[in-house]
Amino acid sequence: MTTKKEYYEYIYPILDKRSKPNLSNAALESLSIIAYNPGITRAEIESIRGVNSDATIYKLLEYNLIEEAGKLDAPR
Repeated sequence: MTTKKEYYEYIYPILDKRSKPNLSNAALESLSIIAYNPGITRAEIESIRGVNSDATIYKLLEYNLIEEAGKLDAPR
């Protein structure tokens, strides 16, 4: 059973109750750093922010707002 196509624009917003991703200030800060510096590493993000960013980066990955581009070929 489906609705008529002409009623889609009225019915969809009522039935679409999916939760929108809420980002913390830390996640927004990390996302803005990544947007401004594409190709930045996790260590560089942490040095800019001054705190551990593992949880925020995992949350951004979970929401598909960022993607891993690879590994930096540098000595540890």
